[in-house]
Amino acid sequence: MTAALSGSASGKSRSFGKQVDIGDIGDDVSRAKSQALYYLKFRSRSSAEMDGYLRRKGFGRQIREEVLDWLQELKYIDDLQFARDWIQNRTRTNPMGGRRLLQELRQKGIPKEVVEEALEEFRGSVDERELALQVAAGRVGIYAKNDTETARRKLAAYLLRRGFSPDDVRNAVEQVLKEEREEHLN
Repeated sequence: MTAALSGSASGKSRSFGKQVDIGDIGDDVSRAKSQALYYLKFRSRSSAEMDGYLRRKGFGRQIREEVLDWLQELKYIDDLQFARDWIQNRTRTNPMGGRRLLQELRQKGIPKEVVEEALEEFRGSVDERELALQVAAGRVGIYAKNDTETARRKLAAYLLRRGFSPDDVRNAVEQVLKEEREEHLN
C-alpha cells in the first residue's frame, strides 16, 4: 500500500511526487532487528551502544526504541548484566581498580546507578588492595632499572591510571619495592 506525501501552506493539496510504502515501517523494524542481532554476534552490548549503532545505521528514534525494547524483553540486552560481565572480564584479563571500571562503563552509556550496583558486587567479591598489589608485582620489573624514587613514581602513576585508589597504590608500591630490594640484597 502506498500513499503520496502532500501538503501546502495554503491548505490546498499539493503533491511532492514522493510515494511512501506504508509497509516500509515494518520492514525497517525487521531490518533494524537484523542489524541489532548482527551487532550482538561479536560481544554483548549496552543499551546505549546499541542505540548509537542503530542511529548510525540511520534508524529513527521510534524504531530504535522498539528494537531496544524487543532486545531487552529477550534478555539480549541487560545493562546490569553487561556491567557485571565487563567488570569480570576486565578483572581477569586486564586488572584495574573500581575508578577506571566506573569510567569505562559510563563511557559505554551504562546509567550511574547500574554501574554503582555492579561495582558494589565487584568490591564485595574482589579485594582491590590485593588486586593492586598483583598488578604492581607484575609491573615492578619494568621499572627495576630506575632508581628507587623514579620506580616508585612511575609505578604509582601506572596504578593510578589503572583506577586504583591512592591508598591501595601507596600500599602496593611500598610493598613490591620493599620485596624487590630484599630480593636484590639476597
